[in-house]
Amino acid sequence: MRSGLPYIVPALLASVIGFSAPGCDNQHTDHAHQHEHTEEEHGPHGGRILKEGDIELELGIHEAGGPPRFRAYLSDNEKAVSPDAFSLRVTLQRLGGIQDQITFIPKGDFLLSNQEITEPHSFDVSVEATYKNRQLRWSYPSYEGRTTLAPEVARESGIETEAAKSQVIQQTIRMRGKITPSEHRIAHIIPRFAGIVKEGRKHIGDPVAKGEVLAIIESNQSLQPFEVRSQIAGSVINGHLIVGEFVPENQWVYIVADLSEVWADFFIPLEERESVKVGQQVLVKGASGDETFKGTVDYIAPYADEKAQAQLVRVVLPNEKQRLVPGMFVTGDLVVGEKEVAVAVRPSGIQTLGPWNVVFAKYGDTYEGSPLELGISNGEWTEVKSGLTSGTEYVTKNSFTIKADILKHGASHDH
Repeated sequence: MRSGLPYIVPALLASVIGFSAPGCDNQHTDHAHQHEHTEEEHGPHGGRILKEGDIELELGIHEAGGPPRFRAYLSDNEKAVSPDAFSLRVTLQRLGGIQDQITFIPKGDFLLSNQEITEPHSFDVSVEATYKNRQLRWSYPSYEGRTTLAPEVARESGIETEAAKSQVIQQTIRMRGKITPSEHRIAHIIPRFAGIVKEGRKHIGDPVAKGEVLAIIESNQSLQPFEVRSQIAGSVINGHLIVGEFVPENQWVYIVADLSEVWADFFIPLEERESVKVGQQVLVKGASGDETFKGTVDYIAPYADEKAQAQLVRVVLPNEKQRLVPGMFVTGDLVVGEKEVAVAVRPSGIQTLGPWNVVFAKYGDTYEGSPLELGISNGEWTEVKSGLTSGTEYVTKNSFTIKADILKHGASHDH
């Protein structure tokens, strides 16, 4: 069974994704590269041999000692032809309708392409040569890092895509901390008189409305019962009353906290303290990391924790839905700068393929690894300096399934 994909019998699998399974006649087409292996022949310089009668052209990409460029060698009846005696033009047709026109100049005993051959080296190749007033033409596929999946297979594999586009990437410093109630929103409920508890209506965790009666106490002076009310809405975070117990004067009986706004207390290493300023935005996540809360730096302690050699940074967070619970550990990304980039991708889509970081660009039912030069990243977006154009659709979820499929069928870098 194929990892990450539903089980399909070999013959059906070959017809769905385009490679020859054992026992299937599929025109000797390789699933990952679709090279015509039975017709491909390599010459003494490692390039592909293209023949027409007694004429042989050896064409290959050479990367040693410099950027990758085509080299072309021509022979007539097994005798080398001077590079000044023939001309050459190569057209590379890439996925997405991109076409590269490659021209050549003589260099030693071969023709050398004027243009660097950019990655990926995966394209349909058309060759036009002129020699002794003869026009010679060849064409062949040269694919790598490429695979094809039928839509139903991709869907069942959980593959998701989106278009690469410009983004504003926030540069951040990671902090760790804990949620606490806002001390500006805590009320200690103190009865007006000492007395005996007649009724205690609330327990820890109970919600409280503003003006709600929390308890009834019989005054020790007048022997008359009076109501104890909350002056704020919130939740009981401490306190309880037992009927018959005595409540002395100036003794709180409940603590009520309004948790619609909470504090996140972080500690930042002293070497990074110069990056923190009151009012800066902080992106806060709980242990699950499923939801991000935005808050601002409200307070920076004027002293350091001696043991940790870190400084307290307090962030005020709205918490209307009560998703942040006091005592919860959280992480905070302090936003210290922003950069607008022309192209950005989600880190979940980035894989390694050979020596490159790639995303798998999608063209119809075909997926191909696009080698990238990456820039800054904040965990949500990663800058692409080169290798992918804005608007290109790429795999964002379960990209490892595409990688595994390519590697399974031999994603080589063969020129």
